[in-house]
Amino acid sequence: MVLRTGALRAVLVAAVLMASACTGGSVLRSSDGASPTLPPATTTTWVPESTGAVTAPAETTAPEPDRSWTLLAGGDVLMTRTEPAGIDPFESLDPSLGSSDLSLVNVEMAISDRGEPHWKEFVFRAPPSAAERIAAGGVSVANLANNHADDYGPDALTDTVDLLEAAGVVTIGAGRNTDEAYQSRILTTGNGVRVAFVGASMIVPSGFTAGASTPGIASAHSPARARVLDTVRASGADADAVIVAVHWGIERDTCPSNDQRLFARQLLDAGADAVIGHHPHVLQPVELVGTKLVAYSLGNFVWHPRSGILGETGVLQIDFDGDGVVTWDFHPHVLDTNGAPTPTGSGERFERIRDIIAGNCAPHDPPPPDRTTTTTTTLPPPTGTAG
Repeated sequence: MVLRTGALRAVLVAAVLMASACTGGSVLRSSDGASPTLPPATTTTWVPESTGAVTAPAETTAPEPDRSWTLLAGGDVLMTRTEPAGIDPFESLDPSLGSSDLSLVNVEMAISDRGEPHWKEFVFRAPPSAAERIAAGGVSVANLANNHADDYGPDALTDTVDLLEAAGVVTIGAGRNTDEAYQSRILTTGNGVRVAFVGASMIVPSGFTAGASTPGIASAHSPARARVLDTVRASGADADAVIVAVHWGIERDTCPSNDQRLFARQLLDAGADAVIGHHPHVLQPVELVGTKLVAYSLGNFVWHPRSGILGETGVLQIDFDGDGVVTWDFHPHVLDTNGAPTPTGSGERFERIRDIIAGNCAPHDPPPPDRTTTTTTTLPPPTGTAG
């Protein structure tokens, strides 16, 4: 006999009434005191006798894997004052570098207590504890391809690499020899996206370039530039995305030079998905080229105290889907009295930061030198550069 829906309702009603009589007449009620509603008739389904036919399950489409990830980047990091004073220059950052999948800064100093200073005028060295401080600040990758990493010679440079790596910070752009200096380093995000990082410098003091068996940095000058571009191409075959950190440009110029633009184009053509620049001590524009990005300079990120334009910086946020840039944003900061970045959200400096980053850089460039007068100057011996 097949039980139909009308008969089932009668049976259910009888069962409820019998249960009520057996429990002293109490009836289950909903939260508003009304009698509960019986299941609708449509909840009973008549099933025909099996005919032996088998119904194939409906096809389902697997969801696309999540390939989204975020990179946070800052500019030049110099801790020769903050670290001896026990100051954490990363604590006020918003967003914090550790809140992203990966993060990148340019470490512009030796981290060591060994070595002798280079002959150039400005040389920078922080105590070994700076490496742990950088790691605690959420830095994933430290670029060392710059004009201060070798300020205290090969021993201090290798100490810098070893101390940062021991603290959990991956180093690029420098090493014990050319193979280490020009290699890419691949990190994997939590959802499996492989990201390669490459570092190179167009600002190279005498004696700083890595040799076949001597420590140094990766130069982006010819003929070494070809090796940098080859590394970028090879990295594209090994990783999903390629990020290149470059030390370049003209100090205090808020607009990128032709040399910067040319090298940026070469890097993008070789397979770089984002190029992150530093060295000019001021911010320069961020440009989106299709699904690729170039940030020409991120300014003095942690530095000596600076007021005005030299103390304006920020956190660059790039959101990727695999190897393509989906969105980007820039979080303006200014250096405080310790030379540490602190967020800013209004005022003249905030507006200037947003203006430069958006590409309106020319009005903020320093005035050209006065060429109306002629003076005789005795040039001093070569002294390197300050940044």
